[in-house]
Amino acid sequence: MKKFLTLILLILGLNASLLAQFAPAAGLPGSTAIHKDSSILVLGADSVWISRGLLNIADSSLGFPSVGDSLSAVGRAGENGVVSLGDGGMAVAWFRNPIKNGPGFDFAVFENGFEIPGTSSWHMELAFVEVSNDGKQFFRFPPRSFVDTLNQVDNFTGMNPALVNNLAGKYSAGYGTPFDLEELKDSLDVNVIQYVRIIDVVGSINPAYGSRDAAGSLINDPWPTPFPSSGFDLDAIVAIHQIVIDNVSEINRPSFSVYPNPVQQQGTLGLQGLTKTVQLELFDWQGKLVQAYTLSPDQPNIPAPEIPGIYVCHIHADASIQTLKLIVLP
Repeated sequence: MKKFLTLILLILGLNASLLAQFAPAAGLPGSTAIHKDSSILVLGADSVWISRGLLNIADSSLGFPSVGDSLSAVGRAGENGVVSLGDGGMAVAWFRNPIKNGPGFDFAVFENGFEIPGTSSWHMELAFVEVSNDGKQFFRFPPRSFVDTLNQVDNFTGMNPALVNNLAGKYSAGYGTPFDLEELKDSLDVNVIQYVRIIDVVGSINPAYGSRDAAGSLINDPWPTPFPSSGFDLDAIVAIHQIVIDNVSEINRPSFSVYPNPVQQQGTLGLQGLTKTVQLELFDWQGKLVQAYTLSPDQPNIPAPEIPGIYVCHIHADASIQTLKLIVLP
């Protein structure tokens, strides 16, 4: 009888450790979720390089995801859409103004998860997060997942954000998962982080394909996702603490949007949120400066580019820079 009770206590203790929760979903007490409009957020990535994975790592015939592009993850969350990485795909973001280790969290990663109505659970597509000083050697935040691996999570199965830690994508759209560089201070110089790498978690519970956490356990998240939006959907990576370079302010800067967007070629563009004079630089897809403009509340409009395509707008205001994507239609 004593052995039986001991066994029961061990099982209860094991279950308690498995249910030992990390930060819960956005809006719940104790959550670390950061809203995209929070005043602690500073600047998003200046450029992002994408290497997509397959729609389904177990079936290469399905090809690759097609939602978004490298510009979708530039700037702040909610500005330029999302880019889908596919199974094991990655995004490498570069920050002109390096992220630095400050009090508390130092940057946040945004995805487009959502709560499944009536279930108190969330559709979460997860990703590993790594940082680098030089873009060559990356160091990973140690991820943990206590989501059970008895049954495969699919696209209609909800998950509990409180069961995962140090994985991007645990919070719903509009809320960033924050990361603290202090955790990696023994691995690299955490005061000059110019690169952040996001790698999609292949959430298969099949060991032949699945990704593992820092303890070697398989990470269970929706899989397969054989859709154009397959895998982790990166919205933005936004700094909280940054080194100031080129007079770019660390404090929250004005938020603008261009309209209409998309715009017809040779049409007219305007800038919403304009309360003072700003400088707007327009770059083409190859990074070549197309034109520079001065806009003011009295003169908020400029001509749209004559050539259809995707452009990048850099808006300089109050010693800060905001980056937006512009689509010009034929």
